[in-house]
Amino acid sequence: MRIMISDQFQDFMKSLGIDLNDTLQRGGVNKVIWKENIELNDSEYWKLMNELDNELSDETIINFSDIKKINSLMPSFFAALSARNGAEAIQRLADYKALVGPVKLNITKSQTMTSVQIVGNGIDFEVPRFTVMTEQLLLLSLLRVGTSEDVKPVQVASKYQYGKISNEFGIEPLMAKQNTIEFLNEDLQKNFISANNVMWEFIRPELDRRKLEIQSHKSLVENLQALLLKKIPSGEFGIDEIADSLNISRRTLQRSLKNLNTSFTEQVKIARQSLIEPFMKDESLDLVDVSYLLGYSDPESFSRAFKSWYEQSPSAYRKQLITK
Repeated sequence: MRIMISDQFQDFMKSLGIDLNDTLQRGGVNKVIWKENIELNDSEYWKLMNELDNELSDETIINFSDIKKINSLMPSFFAALSARNGAEAIQRLADYKALVGPVKLNITKSQTMTSVQIVGNGIDFEVPRFTVMTEQLLLLSLLRVGTSEDVKPVQVASKYQYGKISNEFGIEPLMAKQNTIEFLNEDLQKNFISANNVMWEFIRPELDRRKLEIQSHKSLVENLQALLLKKIPSGEFGIDEIADSLNISRRTLQRSLKNLNTSFTEQVKIARQSLIEPFMKDESLDLVDVSYLLGYSDPESFSRAFKSWYEQSPSAYRKQLITK
């Protein structure tokens, strides 16, 4: 997934005391932003979110979630502010959410209220607090800036304590199993003073192009990852076996991945990294077992690869993981 991070957005983050390249490194993502772009797989994206969760105070999260400060830096937010009203703005934000990360906004409407649930795409763990707080605050900021009114949600809920952030909503957030924010439909029908259909028609084709690009990338890569996650523990994950399972030739698979700026070797690495944590958490498996389940012929090869990814030994990583 290619994420566009403009120089202006990087400067904005630095004004909050955040150097994104340093944060990526601390989160175990050995990549840097180059020419306002960075290529992150979903696993790397969530590592970045977890690191931001570890580093940022509630005050910084509140500043980060002011849509007036970031709408010009992120096209999907600008598109939402250009909508006619809150209902259209939230739907527009949900439609283009994939442009800024693997997060989904699930919208449920009743006769009087609309609920927005924040969920992570393709993850089997809790969405980090940083992501939940910023998404809920950005939705509220979107409605307040768009209408120029002090819109209040009917309910705000998540699995996390809100701390100082609770004061921003105008109501007391609840502890719940799902991460949701609800608004009255009558508030969502209020006209946006920021509505700009001319600008929307101008930026929409580029947003659609980027959305289709991500979807085509996901189609092949998601199928490939699903296969690799299944095949790696069995040891039968050579490129020929995987290509046969996808009903395409080895050459077509290689060419298609190259067109998506990735490779079979890179995808195997991503799948192995996705499997590391669940295997490491299973205390019935020793590190030799883990290395073989990840498709390595010997523990030494696994150890070398692991150190190149995480800059620590498998045993040190496991100790940290189990004592959390």
